[in-house]
Amino acid sequence: MSYTENLKFKCAQCKNCCCLKGGVVLLSKTDLEKLCKWAELTKEQFTEVYCRKLENADRKTYLCLKDKNKTECIFWNKEKGCEAYNARPVQCRTYPFWTKIIESKSSWEAEKNFCPGINEGNEIPQEEVCVQLKLYEENKKHLIIV
Repeated sequence: MSYTENLKFKCAQCKNCCCLKGGVVLLSKTDLEKLCKWAELTKEQFTEVYCRKLENADRKTYLCLKDKNKTECIFWNKEKGCEAYNARPVQCRTYPFWTKIIESKSSWEAEKNFCPGINEGNEIPQEEVCVQLKLYEENKKHLIIV
């Protein structure tokens, strides 16, 4: 069961989700295809320039985006924001409607410590929250294992 009712969210443009130490953006096949098209690069070229491998807690090695200075997403631009905004990965597009964040009211409230946009702005329709959650969960099934 998820906590999906009466959620308010408005992105505060704080960049915390893009620029904090320890953040990792895992890529799915669809993410990689969209990013390659956006960058006008082959998968091999894109992977060489923008990606790295990461062994996760499940002992599998995933393809993820590189970071700058171990804190900023490789696509973060201090003046422009996300340079790949229109092609950004599902993980980025669906935040903060991730399973671990909306599993309970307390986990949603705890995320407010990280994201000032939580509980701000208009209420997000429950149907939209569920769509984002489903998209996030479905995408996880197609992460690239290298």
